[in-house]
Amino acid sequence: MKRLRPAELGPWDWTRPAVTRALWIAEGFTQYYGILTYHRAGFEDSAEFLSSLSETISTIENSPASQLMSAEASSMAAPFIDAALHRQRTNLSNTSLSYYLKGELIALNLDLLIREKTRGRRSLDDVMRRAYDEFYLKSPNASYYLKGRGYTIEDFARVVSEIAGTDMNEFFARYIRGTELLPYDKAFQAVGLRLVKSPASLPYTGGIVIDQPNRQALRIDALRIDSPAERAGLQEGDVLVSIGGMPVTRENWRYVLNGFKQGDRVPITVQRFRKNLDLTIQLETPEVYNYRIEEEPDASAHERALRQAWLGGN
Repeated sequence: MKRLRPAELGPWDWTRPAVTRALWIAEGFTQYYGILTYHRAGFEDSAEFLSSLSETISTIENSPASQLMSAEASSMAAPFIDAALHRQRTNLSNTSLSYYLKGELIALNLDLLIREKTRGRRSLDDVMRRAYDEFYLKSPNASYYLKGRGYTIEDFARVVSEIAGTDMNEFFARYIRGTELLPYDKAFQAVGLRLVKSPASLPYTGGIVIDQPNRQALRIDALRIDSPAERAGLQEGDVLVSIGGMPVTRENWRYVLNGFKQGDRVPITVQRFRKNLDLTIQLETPEVYNYRIEEEPDASAHERALRQAWLGGN
């Protein structure tokens, strides 16, 4: 962030918000190299490292915002969201995404894809070395107090393409400016791994999020976008009264809801503006999944060698 920095983050203009599209690089790649270096230094084994990556994938891909907010948009929103106090009700739980975690996954995919495209001769490590050399060591100083100059996303895309030996602008358009699902299958296949998706062993909620537990009323704090609860007409601020005709409390509402099965149409009563309202929620497939990275049993010798080089820092 000090030496290898987005162009907007130095020299500073204190009359304007420090807005950049590139925090998914500056912070997200730092996140990726943090856990990768921790593994390469021997503080955890490969299974623990892959488990950590799996948790990040689960966090991002289970978020409704993954289909709405791009990595660039997440970076741009930082001055308005990071550590901000929201006194009014917001929908940020459905619409905002962490550029730290999304950037970590972008770095992961780029690292593995570059290794695949160059048959192991290059990696994301080479991208970072080239960027450090070009933008920090050899560029004219952009200010009297900072060495070198900041990079733009276009600069970074060019360096990635040069290192990969192929035009990577489509990757940036689809997965960084756009919101398409990252190409996990292709990236992991390159190193003889696969990503397995399975329903999480969590109580089904239908998209309902209950507010702080120190309140007596069973008030809905948020609704997952396009969830059964939202489609049934439930709203934030509604108070759950009964599910399937059974009165519910904080302790039992999930248990009561999970007594029904997928496809059931379940009567649900809520209190809205001090009046009871009868609605019907149709239960669907679980909305939360676990993601797990596994070794591909039929991986080729070349793929296993690429994996070893990646994990070992070669």
